[in-house]
Amino acid sequence: MQRFHFRTDFLPLKATSSPAKASSFSRISQVLEYIHAHLDLPLAVDDIAARSCWSRWQLQRVFQNEIGVSVGQYIRELKLSGAAEQLLDSNARSIDIAFEFGFGSEISFSRAFRHMFGISPRAYRKAGQRTGLRKPIAISHADDACFALNDLFVEVRVESLESFTLYGISSPIQGLFAKQPDFALKVPKLWQQMLTQFALQRVDKFGVIDVTDDESRQGNLVYWAAVNSEQVEALEGKALAEQIRASLSTLQVPTQTYAVVKHRGPVSGLPQTLLWFLLNWLPQSGYRGIDGFELERYRSDYQGDAQDSVMEYWLPIEKVRF
Repeated sequence: MQRFHFRTDFLPLKATSSPAKASSFSRISQVLEYIHAHLDLPLAVDDIAARSCWSRWQLQRVFQNEIGVSVGQYIRELKLSGAAEQLLDSNARSIDIAFEFGFGSEISFSRAFRHMFGISPRAYRKAGQRTGLRKPIAISHADDACFALNDLFVEVRVESLESFTLYGISSPIQGLFAKQPDFALKVPKLWQQMLTQFALQRVDKFGVIDVTDDESRQGNLVYWAAVNSEQVEALEGKALAEQIRASLSTLQVPTQTYAVVKHRGPVSGLPQTLLWFLLNWLPQSGYRGIDGFELERYRSDYQGDAQDSVMEYWLPIEKVRF
């Protein structure tokens, strides 16, 4: 059975990095900062390697290990994400956007765009949805990471989801910014009730926080422990699906655009990640949070106590218009 435990304190965790790990983190941080500051340039991998004091092969190996993608892929995804936002936020021609982000022709731009987003630039603009956007890796330094994120690269992206249905159980909670937070006690009990009642190892789990009314602004929230209805209906054994459907309440999550942050490590550290996300990343992002349904997304094989576990927090947002 999966276990979901939440910390009740928000004290910074001590960094445990070895000197070698800290040095590698510092170098990759400098590489990332250089990339982010020069996205308007061609950014050849050989030039970046020279600046990093690693060989091209060494840079690729360390970058892949720390960030999860190659240097070239990371740069390409950032450029294409910037181009995608330009398609939505301006009337500029596709060919002009292609040149602005360093593509030699509209054909090469369209080919790369389709490979990343699955549709053409024209179709993306017509759809009008911010989805699949990679944002620059956030670098958490020891001198500004007040929320236990020392020596971490934090991955954030922007996605849009169409409305979908969940089955679950809910409970009122006092949230992170309430005068007397009680979510650390109530949320694990809700998940324990949910997971004890049903065998749900094969379906993804969703924690949903309803932030849509006046009460929520005072920290009085409704938390749902839920599962995706489509996955439930696809379970082998019609009787099990019918039992789940009949025993749980239905929640309709509306179409929303989200900033998505990956939380790595035990779920007990999630509050610290959320504090950093809300107080550090969001004010500098060009987006603003909006009242809606916030999502915690756990894969079916998620283990809440594991050091290498990964879950995602989806925060409803909108683009800031100046």
